[in-house]
Amino acid sequence: MNAKLKMFLFKFRYVLILLIVMAALTIATPRFFSANNFLNILWSVSVVGIISMGATFVILNGKIDLSVGQIAALTGITATILVKSGTSVLVSILAAVAVGVLCGMCNGFFVACLKVPEFITTLATGSILTGIAQLVTEGKTVSVIGEKDYVFLGSGKLWGIPVPIFIFAGAFIVAWFILNKTVYGRKCYAVGGNPSAARASDINVKRIIILAYVLSGIASAIGGVTLTALNQQANSSTASGYELDVIAAIVIGGTSMTGGVGNVLGTLFGAVLTGIINNGLNLLSVSGEYHPVVKGIIIIVAVAFNNYSKKFMQKSKENKKTLKTA
Repeated sequence: MNAKLKMFLFKFRYVLILLIVMAALTIATPRFFSANNFLNILWSVSVVGIISMGATFVILNGKIDLSVGQIAALTGITATILVKSGTSVLVSILAAVAVGVLCGMCNGFFVACLKVPEFITTLATGSILTGIAQLVTEGKTVSVIGEKDYVFLGSGKLWGIPVPIFIFAGAFIVAWFILNKTVYGRKCYAVGGNPSAARASDINVKRIIILAYVLSGIASAIGGVTLTALNQQANSSTASGYELDVIAAIVIGGTSMTGGVGNVLGTLFGAVLTGIINNGLNLLSVSGEYHPVVKGIIIIVAVAFNNYSKKFMQKSKENKKTLKTA
């Protein structure tokens, strides 16, 4: 294949993949291609998308956060309990975000300062948070059906568009700005790409990693609030299993699990693609038991594709250097 064509396909791979999947589903089921269905897809992936925006920073640093679902559950419970007690919606949300920040700081401290492997740290943290959530709720479900202002965040609409989609869009814009327009964003790539070189460049690697976990905690908190408002209830199993969807969205979007490569635009694509596939499987009446199988296959294919893309880009850069020096 011509090198220019390969570069074109690589550059616009997200758009091409979306078009191919959408075309296939449109042929398979005419109900897929409609404005209402596309809104439903964005609505369904909004919570995963919100959380993914924060978790992208962690993976860009070459780390992982397996506690995002549990953080979302605990922060959602925090907000719902406060709202039910008569606290204003704004204060309840800020309290939930504060809990998310604390959880992120704890994860970051253990990973960056105490050098506990991130897999073990976040797995253990998730277990602890689940236990705390069960203690706080006494193993019961907290309902907020009567709290209209709070429920509006998950079920309300503005100009015919569900509010969670606006929250998802806001999370994307903030994450994109931090990653592309701030010094911290550039340092994330440096730390993820080569931590030793980053330290040699006088970058505080520990601080960068801790802040990445804090951003993940904040995004998880906002996602948890949105999810509980959407479900109109909260319990310790809220957002259970969301960590797989979040990782899938990020990896499918091209962010390398080894760090240093990726962006939130890719994460946006990954979240939307998983939503499209889930929606297509539902429209085709595929049993829910097969959905995790499909997600697992997609993650493996995405990682393999990203590895190939990374090698292709490295070869292209080497070829350009060779031509310049020739």
